[in-house]
Amino acid sequence: MGWLLAALSGVIAAFTYPTVFAGRMMPELGWMAFFGWVPLFLAIRSARPRAAFARSFFAGLFHYGIAMYWLYTAMNSFGGLSPVVSVLALLLLVAVLSAYFGIIFWISQWLCRKNAWAMLWVRPFVWVGIEYLRGHVPAGGFPWSQIGYSQGGFLHFIQSADLFGVYGVTWLLVFCNEALAEIVVRWRRGERPRALKTAAIAAVLVLANLAYGRYRLDGDTAVPTRTLQVGVVQGNIPQEEKWQRSAAARSLETFQGGALALEQRGAALILWPEASMPYELAYDAPEVAYDLGTQRADILFGTISRSAQSPEPRRDRPYHNTAILADAAGRILGHYHKRHLVPFGEYVPWKDYLFFARKMTAQVGEMMPGSDYYPLKYQDSLLGVLICYEDIFPEISRIMAEKGANVLINITNDAWYGRSSAAYQHQVFSQFRAVETRRALIRATNTGLTSQIDRQGRVLWQGGLFTREDFVASLPFYEDLSPYVRAGDWLPRGSLALLLGLGVYSCLRKPARSSSKRESL
Repeated sequence: MGWLLAALSGVIAAFTYPTVFAGRMMPELGWMAFFGWVPLFLAIRSARPRAAFARSFFAGLFHYGIAMYWLYTAMNSFGGLSPVVSVLALLLLVAVLSAYFGIIFWISQWLCRKNAWAMLWVRPFVWVGIEYLRGHVPAGGFPWSQIGYSQGGFLHFIQSADLFGVYGVTWLLVFCNEALAEIVVRWRRGERPRALKTAAIAAVLVLANLAYGRYRLDGDTAVPTRTLQVGVVQGNIPQEEKWQRSAAARSLETFQGGALALEQRGAALILWPEASMPYELAYDAPEVAYDLGTQRADILFGTISRSAQSPEPRRDRPYHNTAILADAAGRILGHYHKRHLVPFGEYVPWKDYLFFARKMTAQVGEMMPGSDYYPLKYQDSLLGVLICYEDIFPEISRIMAEKGANVLINITNDAWYGRSSAAYQHQVFSQFRAVETRRALIRATNTGLTSQIDRQGRVLWQGGLFTREDFVASLPFYEDLSPYVRAGDWLPRGSLALLLGLGVYSCLRKPARSSSKRESL
């Protein structure tokens, strides 16, 4: 029965994120995240650490396997891997993520059984601490499908992200699930006063969070320093044509035509998505070697670039995934190299062991990461550019805002993932980055979802998926700094420090009496 409950939690949790199956968008099910993990918590309530790891690992296989099924499409359809290798690679990733998940439960069960501590006050901290590690190691981390991201549609609930980051939302969701599990156990034992006390504590925390959300949504008095008319070209270039020489001229014409049309509609700055320039450019050249299609408007666009001034032979000069800011005459005003590269998409880690994955970078070669995160100067403002999936890492947007970025711009190409959940899940990350930094954010995508998100996380508008569209938006610029931008990830880092301290303490003290038979409540 315990294994079935674990699987049930994994399945429920997987559908709390935006989900597309067979090309159809499923209803919003984020509300299930408030109780989706209760079956697993009940299944391991009195389990030993090893058994807790096994069952939670099993739950993770369903959770991550369902939520990230679209990675198969990226590896097989566009990455050049065979169906068998793609499935095996996906299973390996899911297993690694599930191992992190299992560690959360192994550690929390060990701490609470050894010390007879209340799981209600231990598991949430262990959870966010391990999630923080998952977002950083190995290979730079992969924080996709953290449960806090299930709440993108619940704006009142996520406003506290400007205090704690997404980790605060995750902490509270875990607390709610643990509280419900404890209430069930207490109620069954006849300990109704203690069950009601737990319910009251959970209710107070949730209501306080919602009250803060109401305050931030209704009482934001920040005034933009300026508002800029920005255009976005969603070129809808098929992924299989991206690097074909025969399609390059047609692809560039698509973006040139869109830029000219947007300029005529009043756009002062026009955005093209990641790698939209179909030709390799020199980022340190004085100007772009190709016509950008405008007469007055400036353009920010993505390209694959190399240095023109490096003393190295040309064949040895590294490639970069670059955002270039240029004026209408093609003069380069600034550039930003993507620093957080996609493993197996832009480079292959541990090449000696994962030689088969080199096919996935064969189209454009392996990339070299940029040296730093920094905003681009544009007139009297600063643009925080996030290339591709850099917006899934909260610390990058925070650094951009801390360094003065007045607005966030995500340029990306999600064509790799087909008509799947990926584009919708990706947009939720951008919602959180806008709330955390209190910056307006605009997304320029190749195939969707192009959108504008305000500093409260509202999606003001969005385009279609795999459609050719042009957009004009009034983009406000801000300069105030949120508490999260000022303080950073103090909650997950503090949780890790607490976890380390509790671990040392637990190793030095004797086990609590009869702890192996006591429910961890």
